[in-house]
Amino acid sequence: MFQTLSGPTAFTRALFWAACAIVAADFLATLVTVIYQRYWYRNMLRPKFAPDYAPPCAVIVPCKGTNKNLKSNLESFFNLDYPAYMVVFVTESAEDTAVPVIRETIKNRPNGRSITAGISSTCAQKNHNLLAGIALAQHAEVQVYVFADSDIKPGSAWLGEIILPLADPDIAVTTGFRWLHATKGSVAEWTHAYANIFIYVVFSCAFFLGGVGLWGGSMAMRREDFEKLEVAKKWSAAVVDDLSLSQIVHKNRLRGVMVSSCMAHTDELLSTVKAGVRWFERQIMFLKVYFKHLWFFLGLPVVLVSFTLICMLPAALFFSLSGQKTFFSSGGGAALVFYLGELITVSLYPLLGSMPRFHRFLLFQPFIRATHAVSYFGTCTKNSITWAGVRYRLKFFGDVKRVERPSSFF
Repeated sequence: MFQTLSGPTAFTRALFWAACAIVAADFLATLVTVIYQRYWYRNMLRPKFAPDYAPPCAVIVPCKGTNKNLKSNLESFFNLDYPAYMVVFVTESAEDTAVPVIRETIKNRPNGRSITAGISSTCAQKNHNLLAGIALAQHAEVQVYVFADSDIKPGSAWLGEIILPLADPDIAVTTGFRWLHATKGSVAEWTHAYANIFIYVVFSCAFFLGGVGLWGGSMAMRREDFEKLEVAKKWSAAVVDDLSLSQIVHKNRLRGVMVSSCMAHTDELLSTVKAGVRWFERQIMFLKVYFKHLWFFLGLPVVLVSFTLICMLPAALFFSLSGQKTFFSSGGGAALVFYLGELITVSLYPLLGSMPRFHRFLLFQPFIRATHAVSYFGTCTKNSITWAGVRYRLKFFGDVKRVERPSSFF
């Protein structure tokens, strides 16, 4: 059977075993994530942390523009079950359309603040906003910095949960993640959601194996460690907050924790396949900038082989129907293993979170998986990142060389 599936040549056999390796790795990574989220963190890790750990903290939320849920999202930060905290909303200017919503939200709320950071010229605008929020929080008696995106709606226990592991002095940073609900079940929504789940699986496995992978939409760090590791200095020249901080934590051989109980849920997804591809491309660019070895030696070979296998199934079918070659001699066996293995793997996804219209996802999964390769290939020749309408030209090791606003693109 294996001889038939693997084909007659060294090339088809190599592809067959590569397909087996990729499928096995994807399946095991997803299974580990399911176990970590549903059992390991809750029953093995969380009980080790002091339950009464609740130092005063500052929640810093950079904002830009408005969305359909902005008001309710911002209000949720004042409904947290936590004894002492302040919330700092930061925009780049007073003219930002989020400012009126922020002002209405913090009205009559003494622990709410709103500040403007100004336009960034040396780093990502989000980093610039975060640093402005930290500068304000430094004047308060806070011991922990918590960073959150304005497009999440945290539950009442979120703040206590994201901070709890910091009770262990050996843990330097914590992170949550988000779950995108593709309520319409469109190809565009699934393109965005699938890439997001893929990153979540990778990050969860990284933490399970002793590594680190932070999501800037929900992460926390002790003020003492933030200052000792000179994170502000790094952020003031970096193009992103989370993976640049991941790099610092990794280089200093510190520990982090994925807090699986801090999953942020949202139905705000990108509306086109092109936007989803561009979004994932930006995430891969962040990997290329701050973890070049992983991008080149691990990610790129896997993507090249995966894309070859995706294309090989229709090619093998064509050759077999035309009578030029048999299906298996054209590498169809390797492609079949890859397709079926990936479908089995993504069938575990509903164990991680709600997936409405899942049958549509299974139908389009091969096409959407191919968009991952398109996103990856898009990073091969680039050394700039466009984020929220701003282009950041980068130096080799990730520092921002030049910031280009829309008027200076051409």
